[in-house]
Amino acid sequence: MTLKQYTTFRIIIAVLLAAFIASSVVRHDYFWPVVAMVLAMLILFVLRSRVKEVLADERDYALGGKAARWAMQIFSLVAVIVMFIFLNLGESDPQQTVVAHVLAYSVCALMLLYSALFGIFRRFSIPVR
Repeated sequence: MTLKQYTTFRIIIAVLLAAFIASSVVRHDYFWPVVAMVLAMLILFVLRSRVKEVLADERDYALGGKAARWAMQIFSLVAVIVMFIFLNLGESDPQQTVVAHVLAYSVCALMLLYSALFGIFRRFSIPVR
């Protein structure tokens, strides 16, 4: 399979998945979109393994890692600032306190996940694809 064919299949799968998820959400059906996303990921994984051309090189992976690290840091900083704003506003509206706690736990979960994956990749020298 060529890179152009793979890209075409990716676009087609993305369009079909978006349409299916949109129609499922309108019908208030939330189980099948998750199944469809997993199925789409598996199909793309199989198609990717059949591509004979180079999809990315070491520079792309290095840039991706750097971009992910910056995105995580910026999201964490902004989310914590917004969390403190919602905590301050939450004194008059308890629902804003709930939003603040969700943001706080989201940032904690993101940092724990990043640390765990970084430790696993570092310890076992797993190449990132």
